[in-house]
Amino acid sequence: MVEMKILYASSSVGLGHITRDYHIKKRLNGEVIWLTAGNALKYIKEKGENFEEVSNKLLSLGDYIEKMIKNCKVRISISNSYQLYKAVKHNSELIKKEINFNDYDLIIADEFWEFMFINIPKERSVFLTDFTKVTMNNSYIEKLIIPRLNSGLISRINEKFALKINLSLWDKDDNFINLGPVFTDNYLENDYKENDNILINVGGTNAALKIAEKIKDKLNDKYDVKIIGSSKYFNPDPKKTIKEAGILISLSGYGSIIESNLFKKRTIFLYIENHFEHIENANIIKGRKGFRVYPCNEILNINIKNEIEKLKKEEVDSLKLNDSTNMVVEEIEKLIR
Repeated sequence: MVEMKILYASSSVGLGHITRDYHIKKRLNGEVIWLTAGNALKYIKEKGENFEEVSNKLLSLGDYIEKMIKNCKVRISISNSYQLYKAVKHNSELIKKEINFNDYDLIIADEFWEFMFINIPKERSVFLTDFTKVTMNNSYIEKLIIPRLNSGLISRINEKFALKINLSLWDKDDNFINLGPVFTDNYLENDYKENDNILINVGGTNAALKIAEKIKDKLNDKYDVKIIGSSKYFNPDPKKTIKEAGILISLSGYGSIIESNLFKKRTIFLYIENHFEHIENANIIKGRKGFRVYPCNEILNINIKNEIEKLKKEEVDSLKLNDSTNMVVEEIEKLIR
């Protein structure tokens, strides 16, 4: 029997996509070839996975998202939006030239926006996402632009993909099969011993690197403090480090929310202002014992040491999460039968 060949295109923004995708990949029946860039590609290379060579030429969209973040606040302009658009178009043109989609029996895209500009075989294509709409504040510009953006995204996703699966922690949409979160890889490994150190997890981009280093400087005289994440502190398998930490200080990314709750880690969550996913993720944690939530740009103004000592005395009221990985694979298998 010929083995099914799968193209798995994973977002190059951060590490939350690739770590959940690698978890899904282990349950797929077939040969998986990856398509990604940036730190996500670095992660795949560390795992010894096969990938399309064009991945080495792709621009990391995470780098362009970072340019929209200044002093822990998303600041969208015509200039940085156009630069991101050009990067997506650049990648899509390279992919069109170098990948033959007819070589693949199945195509999976995890928020891989380049495919919005490429004709892919819809009947065997799957789209994964952890949000189905961009939520907004109350500014006039957002009220004018975001509903149109959301409508356009849904229309394009419906046009390109036969199967659409939503993995969100907080969002549901009737256009998608809503299955809830997929855990990140290696979460079941239990070979660890918790210590008393402070771990600052900045995720897969450099957006909060400077603030993380300032927090470390502020805490170094009292605690053993480590940083993981970003290009500078890249860790291809951070789960053991996360599990062993006494206290986490973390951005409010998808993977970080899941890991902190899954491992019942006392955590100070930081969100980037105007970053709708960070804000929505932080909102589901806010008010729970064992957690604190602060805007990233205010964390240096609070007494962090005092908050850490208070957290140490609290039981963790974690979210009750279920891993939807097996359900995701079941839905994919239905598509290709």
